[in-house]
Amino acid sequence: MKYRMIIQDMKESGDANVLAFLKDAEKIKPMSKRERDYCLQNRYRPESVQKLVEEFIPYIIWVAYTFGDNAKMLTVLDLISEGILGAYDAFSKSAKDGLLTRRRVCNAIKARIKRAIAKEESEKMEIYSIEECILREDDQMDDDGILKVVKTLI
Repeated sequence: MKYRMIIQDMKESGDANVLAFLKDAEKIKPMSKRERDYCLQNRYRPESVQKLVEEFIPYIIWVAYTFGDNAKMLTVLDLISEGILGAYDAFSKSAKDGLLTRRRVCNAIKARIKRAIAKEESEKMEIYSIEECILREDDQMDDDGILKVVKTLI
């Protein structure tokens, strides 16, 4: 899906938080090549990293929206914030080892979003497993403390 269509779809959702985020995202101006080169050379400075991450906001929105169907409990804004954290991670790691490519930043964004979805799924499974193990009043146990009949949740 095209970026403009995604933005339009997000605006139509009517969520005040989404609208506020999109309003702020629209204010971000693209950097010139000269500014980008300066920020890349000074990645150890927080304001440079912030500007570089802001350059990836459209990509982060696109990835978060794409993976949004996979996340049951997380909103698109949750995934966007995870993507932003992934971009910050990529720039902070590159400041240490010096190697930075656009692909590395994009992979860090995707990985962080996928990790958030996977964590949500695993937490959901843990909750389901705990609920399944709770004894009910009509459950019967034998002398060894083992349930005689295993019931499933429907």
